[in-house]
Amino acid sequence: MSHQITIEPLTIESFQPYGDVIQLEGNKNVVLANQGTAKRVNYVAKLENLREASGPALQTARPNMCIFSSAPRPTVGGRFEVKLLERHPYSSQVFMPIFQHGVQNSNPDEPCYLVIVAENGPDDRPDLSTIRAFAASSTQGINYKANSWHSPMVTIGQRVNFVVLVWENGVALQDCDEAPISPVSVDLSPLFKSLSEPKL
Repeated sequence: MSHQITIEPLTIESFQPYGDVIQLEGNKNVVLANQGTAKRVNYVAKLENLREASGPALQTARPNMCIFSSAPRPTVGGRFEVKLLERHPYSSQVFMPIFQHGVQNSNPDEPCYLVIVAENGPDDRPDLSTIRAFAASSTQGINYKANSWHSPMVTIGQRVNFVVLVWENGVALQDCDEAPISPVSVDLSPLFKSLSEPKL
């Protein structure tokens, strides 16, 4: 039988052990800009490239800003099953949702993707006793800390496009380390009220 957890709301405070939530609301670093016509949030995320600090044995990496267009994952009975986690040992990774062409009548404050994370265990693998799942909306971006275990991107109910920023050097295990895990079942029902078949 798979391990069971329940989805939680994504907040700046709840996500701090794993990285940063990128959002305007609730942020304490808001200042006015552009002659008072804009709000600016300074240092909204801690961007990390740890290769330089790790010594000459690692190849230099460069920032890769790319776009992910993530198709919705299937759910069964209001649940999503996690079978794999990954981490980027030497780089933070930003996901920021961008305009969804063709998505109509969607409420930007309703959750549309999952953020599934776990702490590192004493065996240098994910500690499944610490696994958590958060529901994020299209008004929220995330920044995973370097070496933070997380699920590959999971969108629910619709395709979601993201701008992504990560430092990479093309060396597989330095860029991304994957760990198959015993299945973990995430109950989405408390926050995803209208689960339907995914639209590709």
